[in-house]
Formats: sequence, structure tokens, C-alpha cells
Amino acid sequence: MELITLVCTVSLLAGGLYWFICILGSAEQKGKHAVQLSGGSIQRENVQENYNQYWSFFRRPKEIEKAEKVPAFVDTFYNLVTDIYEWGWGQSFHFSPAIPGKSNLESTRIHEHMAVDLIGVKPGQKILDAGCGVGGPMRAIAAHSGCNVVGITINEYQVSRAKAHNRKAGLNHLCDVVCGNFLEMPFEDASFDGAYSIEATCHAPKLEDVYSEIFRDCRLPHQRRRNRHLHPDAYDSLQKTGETT
Repeated sequence: MELITLVCTVSLLAGGLYWFICILGSAEQKGKHAVQLSGGSIQRENVQENYNQYWSFFRRPKEIEKAEKVPAFVDTFYNLVTDIYEWGWGQSFHFSPAIPGKSNLESTRIHEHMAVDLIGVKPGQKILDAGCGVGGPMRAIAAHSGCNVVGITINEYQVSRAKAHNRKAGLNHLCDVVCGNFLEMPFEDASFDGAYSIEATCHAPKLEDVYSEIFRDCRLPHQRRRNRHLHPDAYDSLQKTGETT
């Protein structure tokens, strides 16, 4: 009896370990399991050094406030977390309101569609995704609206992941991704018909810098939409001034 119990216990543990390593992960991510998680574009031997550098920012918070330090800080952060985010969260690195009767993925897609519905995006228009990550929102929005979306991310590894997902989804003709700093974007003035940013502008040292750059890139300055993280106290304060939309 004890042998049977032992065998069952070992089998259960082995099955659970297999599920965690080889199966668990976002359903939309397909193809990357826990054993394949990496440090993005950081070489394996440099992961610890980059992690220490990233952690040092938190020990010296004043360093983060220096604009010239922010790109390196954000790039290191996404090198360290991109694979983990995709594996456990999916291809959209943002939160979405839960909708009764809808799965998390469905709620996420509805939230993303709303971002461009609110600015009246039309098929064939060219839209900017400022801080696109691996392009989950971009693909959902392009498929939903028929518009062309160009995303920008500061992280080279995310560019390669986004382009791979675009090819897999058959959306190369609508979606493109460039590597760059959204505080100094490599686009001509008035290059886009509209823009959105979903929980990305929180990485800007000064919000007016990134928003002025987005306005510069848009033909119609009023056609933009953004979401951002807020501390509850900050949200209450902004709600009183009507700045939470």
C-alpha cells in the first residue's frame, strides 16, 4: 500500500512539474515554455550584471529621474521580463477591465478595440502605437479596424518578438515595428493619422515630453488615446480635474 502511495505521489509531482514547465503559459503565446525563457537580448553570462544594474536604480531613485538614464533603465527592464510576461500574461502587456461572461483574452481585445474606436480609426489610415511591446494590441487593432499600425519600442528583443508574431498572425501587411525612444521618435512630422499608447507613457520622465512628440507625429493632434498606471491617490486627484480619460 505504501509503495502504491509513493508511486502515485511521484507520478503526481512529475505530472505537475511537466505541466508547469512545458504546458503552462498564455494560450495565445504557443511555442515558448518555461524552459525556453530568456533574458531577451542580454547574453546569458551578462544577465546577473544587468539585473544588478536594474536593481541599483531602485536603491538610487534619483538616478531614474535623470532623462538620460531612463532609456537604459527601461531597456534593461524589458530584456529581463519580456519572456516572462509573454509566458504568463500573453502578448498584451497591460491590464483590462474584467467583463462578465468574457475570458481575460476577450476582455483584453475589447479594451484594445475601444482604444481606436474612440478616435474613429478608419481602414487604410496609419496609426502610431507608442510603446508597443511585442505588439499584442497592435495586431488586435489592425485586425479589428483594417488600419496600418506602426509600433515603436525601445527594446530590440521586443522588436524581434513583435515581428515574429506579426508574421505568424499574417498581419505583416498592416503591422510594422521599429526600435527607438518614444521621446525622440524617428518619424517625420505629421506621419500618422492618429496614435494611442496603452500603459507605456508611465516610463517617460516627463509626460509632456512624450505627448508633445506624439502630437508632432500626428496629422490630427486630437486623434490620440492613452492609458496609464495610476496610484489610487493620484487617480482621485486627476478624476476631480477630469484628466482620467
